Amino acid sequence: RESDKREILSKMYPPRVAEALAQGRRVEPEHHDLVTIFFSDIVGFTDISTRMKPERMMEMLERLYHAIDSLALHFNVFKVETIGDAYMAVTNLV
Repeated sequence: RESDKREILSKMYPPRVAEALAQGRRVEPEHHDLVTIFFSDIVGFTDISTRMKPERMMEMLERLYHAIDSLALHFNVFKVETIGDAYMAVTNLV
């Protein structure tokens, strides 16, 4: 369905890009004078995860990323991806 496609695109891309892709248009590149890319990774995550119960590990990650997501929303930071213990976000692109 068209609405499902738009919803998925809006979760993956900034609004301008999602709209262009939903309409089948080419996404034109933009120039930005200043962009910040944020990467985070939990030091020792593999070792920590072997000593914690899976439920506790998931609760820890949920609390951590909920806090980061809240800050990102407040400061207009676009979350690109969260994979395991890694988090990537950008500013000045949205």
